[in-house]
Amino acid sequence: MSLVERLRGSYLVEGLSDEEIAMIAGVAEEVRFAPLDEIVREGSVAEHVYVLLEGKARVTTSTGDQIARLAAGAVLGELALFEHDVRTATVVADTECVVMRAKADRLNALIDENPRAGVVVLRNLGRTLCERLRSSNVQLESVLAAL
Repeated sequence: MSLVERLRGSYLVEGLSDEEIAMIAGVAEEVRFAPLDEIVREGSVAEHVYVLLEGKARVTTSTGDQIARLAAGAVLGELALFEHDVRTATVVADTECVVMRAKADRLNALIDENPRAGVVVLRNLGRTLCERLRSSNVQLESVLAAL
C-alpha cells in the first residue's frame, strides 16, 4: 500500500484530494519503530510532524505518567508546525509502529504554496487540538474537585 493510501486514514488529510495527499506524502518518509522505541522525546527540539500509520503508541510526561494512547491515524508532534520549541511529552511505541515523518518546515512550505490544502490541514489540526484541550480541561476539573 502506498503512503498516500495509508495517509487517507488520518484526520490530518480529511477533505484533501488524492493529489493534495500525494503532495504531503512527497515531503515525508516512512519510519518504523520497534516496541518501546521512543518516537518523540520530551525536551528534544520539535522539527518533525508524525502520522501513526500502523501500531499503537502512548504519550507520557517527564514523570512517566501516561496521558494519552494513540492508534493508527493519529497525528503527533503537530506543534512543530507552529513553533520549533522543545517537545512537551514523550511518545513511545507500544507495538511495532510505522509512521509518516515530515520536516515541519517542508510541510509549512507546502502549506504556503497550496493555501486551500493548507487551510484544510490546519483546520483539521485545530479541531483535534481543541478536542485535546477540552479533554485536558475535564481532567483538570476532576483533579481540582478531588483536592
